[in-house]
Amino acid sequence: MEFWRFKTINLDNHFLLEGEYNFFLVGLSVLISSFAAYALLVILERIWHTQAKYTIQLWRIFGSVVFGLGVWAMHFTGMLAFMLPLNEMAYHIPVTILSVAPPMLGAFIASGILAKQQFTFLNMQLSALSLALGIGSMHFLGMEAMLVNAIMTYDLGLFIASIGSAHLFAIIAIYLIVYIHNAKTHKLTHKLISAFIMGLSIASMHYVAMAAVNFYADNNTLLSSQHMNNMVFFGLMITTVVFFIVATTILGSIVDHRMQATELLLQASVTREKDIVEHLADGLIILDQDGNIDSINPMGIKMFGYENQSLDGCQIKQLMPALDFQHLSRQGKDIQNLGQNFVVEGIKSNKQPFPIEVNFSAMSMQVKDKNLFNCVIRDVSQRVMLEGQLRQAQKLESIGQLAAGIAHEINTPTQYVSDNTSFLKNASQTCLEIVSATQELLNSNNDTEQQQYIEKLRSLIDNGDIDFIREEMPLAIEQSLEGLQRITKIVGAMKSFSHSSDDTMQQVDINEAIESTIIVARSEWRYVAELDTKFDKSLPLVTCLRDGLNQVILNFIVNAAHAIEARYGKSEIHTGLITIVTEQEQDNIVITITDNGTGMSEEIQKRIFDPFFTTKGVGKGTGQGLSLAYSVIVETHKGKILIDSTENVGTTFKIILPINRQAANSTSGT
Repeated sequence: MEFWRFKTINLDNHFLLEGEYNFFLVGLSVLISSFAAYALLVILERIWHTQAKYTIQLWRIFGSVVFGLGVWAMHFTGMLAFMLPLNEMAYHIPVTILSVAPPMLGAFIASGILAKQQFTFLNMQLSALSLALGIGSMHFLGMEAMLVNAIMTYDLGLFIASIGSAHLFAIIAIYLIVYIHNAKTHKLTHKLISAFIMGLSIASMHYVAMAAVNFYADNNTLLSSQHMNNMVFFGLMITTVVFFIVATTILGSIVDHRMQATELLLQASVTREKDIVEHLADGLIILDQDGNIDSINPMGIKMFGYENQSLDGCQIKQLMPALDFQHLSRQGKDIQNLGQNFVVEGIKSNKQPFPIEVNFSAMSMQVKDKNLFNCVIRDVSQRVMLEGQLRQAQKLESIGQLAAGIAHEINTPTQYVSDNTSFLKNASQTCLEIVSATQELLNSNNDTEQQQYIEKLRSLIDNGDIDFIREEMPLAIEQSLEGLQRITKIVGAMKSFSHSSDDTMQQVDINEAIESTIIVARSEWRYVAELDTKFDKSLPLVTCLRDGLNQVILNFIVNAAHAIEARYGKSEIHTGLITIVTEQEQDNIVITITDNGTGMSEEIQKRIFDPFFTTKGVGKGTGQGLSLAYSVIVETHKGKILIDSTENVGTTFKIILPINRQAANSTSGT
């Protein structure tokens, strides 16, 4: 069979050239192919860990170029290692350059199949075939680029064997790649060994194919004894260049790995934060120092009823008209309540007001040279309603507990009003009889009748004890009026105490409110203590929740009475003392309640405002009184409660209320 390089040479005119190998260069060629294999493993590893299609394509192109250059360099070094006894040997440059393309194309196709990570038998065979065809094409195309003074032929059997071995060695390389992919830990040792075996397989393709080639020179050709010593130098140069290419590839892979890891972490962080923000049970508003809304999460939009509208760029005043945000932003991180919770009135899209709990905090970043703030908002309509109901329920509970004492307070004046009324009834009957007798006397016409009426009148006066009636009747009337006034005062105090303000702030006379509470609670303290008041009559009206304040004062008075009873009992010798003082200090009203009861330890003082904490026995207290006091005074009115207590000496509570709540809110950031 005579075609292409498969032909028979006439040995009468030609002789077979015996070539030899430089085994140092053979070793370099194996090292170069191992470098190329390692680079391919590294690049495939990056492809497997990348989700972005564009990045995968870039790595495939880059990997194909690096692998193709490495395999081509292996082939060229292997050709340098093969030495013929000829004076001249050269290469056709265009064909030599063209021979780089097949292994690049084969590697590109194989990497595309392997990138899918579907290692079926068919995919692995296709990958091996593409590599074998690419490397085999490169080899034989490179052989055609050789320019020598000899005839090159191929042995058909060895040629076919070289193609089969190329596919076999390519399958070995593919299976090693799959092994690296499936390894639980990509240890460096595993990759190095796999790269060496792959490199050996790739180099074996070349040397098996070289076994199929023969060179024949005519009988007139002069042989050379020179062995081209400079080929070793060229081989070392090629190896060094390939090493730097592979090293650059590895370095790029490491940088990409770290960048990708950072990017994935950043994306995961952004996704997590976005998911948290979008699924927050509270509203979140980001706004700048001028009060312009930068963004608002879905719950915030839903809370204010703007589902079909955008609030970006709107002023925060649109949502919270009572908020003095300019004051807040000017104060920055130094503002007292920045980072604390406070309640303001929000306005929905339908102009309906509702209470919201707000927490502002300054952000470290800036946008367009403007400081940013985040605002967490919570709709507390339900909570405010329940708190109002709870306060009213506690108030009614307090009234219920005081009912017996109040009934006694009313019964006492009622009793003497009743007794005095009975006396006045009998006395008025006597007086009416005397008046009737006097009228009969005045109407009589003769002396005999007049004498009889005079005797009757004298008898009525003597028997009716008119002197006693004349003396006692004014006193009875005065006492009855005093009793009725006392009853009116008690009923008025009860009405004032129990009246609900519907959670609406109003102008309140603090002295009158405290006086009403003292009257309602009189049955709690009258038998254990005296109660002394020192009211500043010039106090201005205070903006507050009257019913909440009444409940707080009642709780303090009842606690003081219980503390005194616990220390002295109901003793007539040792009587306790409760003092209530009101005064003005700058822009605040100060209510001081002092008792000489049991006092409190420091440990108890730290816990008295905790819900359900009580030191009283069963049935005496629920532990909610001072918790409510803290909620009303500190949280609702932005005031303060100060404690000074010594065991077995007594306790002083100071309630500090701002006179103007709007000014207090402005100071606190609302």
